[in-house]
Amino acid sequence: MAGFIADQAYFEKEVQPHIDNEQIIYEGHVDPERKKELLSNAYALLHMINYDEAFGLGVVEAMASGTPVIAINRGSMPELIRDGETGFLVNSVDEAAEAVQKIASISRKKCRESVEKRFSVDRMVDDYIKVYETILEKCKRESERPWGHYEVLTQKPGYKVKTLTILPQGEISLQRHAHRSEHWYIVKGKGIVTKNGGEIRVIAGDSVDLQVNEEHRVRNIDNEDLVFIEIAQGDYLGEDDIVRIEDKYGRV
Repeated sequence: MAGFIADQAYFEKEVQPHIDNEQIIYEGHVDPERKKELLSNAYALLHMINYDEAFGLGVVEAMASGTPVIAINRGSMPELIRDGETGFLVNSVDEAAEAVQKIASISRKKCRESVEKRFSVDRMVDDYIKVYETILEKCKRESERPWGHYEVLTQKPGYKVKTLTILPQGEISLQRHAHRSEHWYIVKGKGIVTKNGGEIRVIAGDSVDLQVNEEHRVRNIDNEDLVFIEIAQGDYLGEDDIVRIEDKYGRV
């Protein structure tokens, strides 16, 4: 046995009387080098947890050393141990004792290969990168537009919320949407909204409602960014639901 003592009173009453330094030896709290030596030379690791452990680094370290693991079947153990292949999942001390008799059927090579495939530094780094890329993909600004950029804040069936930033003197195309209505709330800057041929001057705190198929455009008339929140509602919210009528950037 090795490791720190979490409950000294329990250790002294229930564990220490059984330590004979022949069959049962307590190594104390060992350093990483000694831990590797113990794990790699062990017949098996007994991981008799009595709580739902979230991961189990010691289990992975044992298998990385080629040592099978016998563990109580709870918490993350079923995710770490392939029962009958890299160790055994048990439900009691008696089952653990029976599993010890079968431990020779476990390939130590497969224990090591399982960790290399599932928990190696390279594999975990690759997966972290994939997670970061997914987060960035979901949170990034959408493709830059000639007039500025927009960012989707949230999207659910029937509605989408995003922020739009119009650069100084920039403007979106005169357009309409066949499937959605929009509500704009200005949070920064000054602009002019074209709506069905009329013009509305807007500043921070103003809002504009645009109905389905209503022709509209917004133009930044200030020397700083014009920023507004757009709430779109409808049966289709794709960015291709745009019919451009006029566009200073030649995208009609």
